[in-house]
Amino acid sequence: MPRVIAVGNVRADGTIYNATPGIKIDTMNVYDSNMYRVVLPKCLVLTKNYIIQLTQELVDDGDQDFFFSAIGYLFRTKKDFQVGIIKGNNGQFIKGNWSFTILDL
Repeated sequence: MPRVIAVGNVRADGTIYNATPGIKIDTMNVYDSNMYRVVLPKCLVLTKNYIIQLTQELVDDGDQDFFFSAIGYLFRTKKDFQVGIIKGNNGQFIKGNWSFTILDL
């Protein structure tokens, strides 16, 4: 049975406002400017075969409209994984608050 081993809530600027102790977010050393790197504490996972669930909040554009966007991960390793924010339904890259859950098998 899978078990939850880490969770986190992240603001659009990459700051953590609630997460499992030891989790860090890096916005500087990632593949693209619309990405984040979630750095895991040492020995949190033993292999790179863990499950990542991501959720992004709806984003307000300031005109009382909310845009849907897609969120995904890539480059999953034992040490970290990268999270990318993909274009929203308005055609623009949208950064918003997001959450993650890591499950171990």
